Amino acid sequence: MRLAVDASAIRPGHAAGVEAFTYGLLEGLADASVHEIRVDILRDTLDDWRERVSRDRISWTEVDMPLRSDNRYGQALRRLTPERLRQSLAVRRTVNAVRQRARSRHEDADVVLFPFHCAPARARSSVVVVHDLRHLHPAFRSPGFEAVVRENVARASAVVVSWPHPYREVLATFPEAADRIALIPPPTFQPAPRRWAVKPEPGLLIYPSSTAAHKNHATLLEAMALLPEFRLVCPGPLVEPEASRLLARAAQPDLRGRVSFPGFVSLDQLHELYARASAVVVPSLWEAASGAMLEAFSWGLPVACADSPPLLAQLEFTGADAAVFESRDAASLAAAVRRVTRDRDHFVQASRRADARLAGRTWADTSRDYAAVLEWVAAGRPGPIPRSAFATTLTSGESR
Repeated sequence: MRLAVDASAIRPGHAAGVEAFTYGLLEGLADASVHEIRVDILRDTLDDWRERVSRDRISWTEVDMPLRSDNRYGQALRRLTPERLRQSLAVRRTVNAVRQRARSRHEDADVVLFPFHCAPARARSSVVVVHDLRHLHPAFRSPGFEAVVRENVARASAVVVSWPHPYREVLATFPEAADRIALIPPPTFQPAPRRWAVKPEPGLLIYPSSTAAHKNHATLLEAMALLPEFRLVCPGPLVEPEASRLLARAAQPDLRGRVSFPGFVSLDQLHELYARASAVVVPSLWEAASGAMLEAFSWGLPVACADSPPLLAQLEFTGADAAVFESRDAASLAAAVRRVTRDRDHFVQASRRADARLAGRTWADTSRDYAAVLEWVAAGRPGPIPRSAFATTLTSGESR
């Protein structure tokens, strides 16, 4: 099978969870299958990809992409463009039409994998990974991205969803596509390396995430104003226009010196932060599933998390316990932080138990499940879509 992976919508250092997911999946596919793999990436990013995906079996094709948002001109444009206009259908269609001219046509591929559902997936035989349906929800609606997601699901030969909560949403939203939708959970993106043994620093909180508005850093910073004895580090891509607002708030006297946004960090730097952290805070308003929460479990770190439905579902299917707070209430968030630090031993043990339920899942396992779906599409979709045995266990409650 000749597999093409269109990763041209993913910018190393700027794509957060989707980026980490794609790195792991590519390495797993290279290790777990014998198929020919070609990956389309942005021009001038090859060194970044090879640093994270060190597999000789993968061939790389660099493509030019106009209207990029990861350079200073694109970042400035995001700051200056009103959000309603930036999220509009007209703007998104214009941007996609311009970018589409630069993308590969994939005529020589038996199947094309699109790891990011918000980029147009136009190929004869395509598998689209839908991470969540945030852009279809009234609170986060983006008409431009909503149209792309709907078109992708309609066109796709198969759709893969990573976690039970968004999987149920995708089935409910697209019942006509149910026979070509599969649930394939990934492992923890960046699990704790066992060599780290650093004593946590009291009062050090971390929230690894991009600064997209739905990640809800704004509420977290207001909670930090109520927690003068704590410090906070928020590693992750600095996405505009929210990044500028957050940096300005962090520079005010009540937070100055206690809150930092170091931007995208290396894996070793991220591991060092987890090793030093006293707790992980996840205030996100919406996720497919929180990678930061899963990573906290693997490090045995206590978690305080928002009461958004996907995060509550994540606690349910992992059997975890966290200090849950009202997502937009800074006082509730501050109380949750004090609770996890006061009862730290309880939440540490809860995280370790949750990790034990998921620790056996590897990228090789995930990639074998993906390869089965990709081969099913390449073969003309004979019979029912292949199902992941791990997903069946996860959704049936047998993992608890």
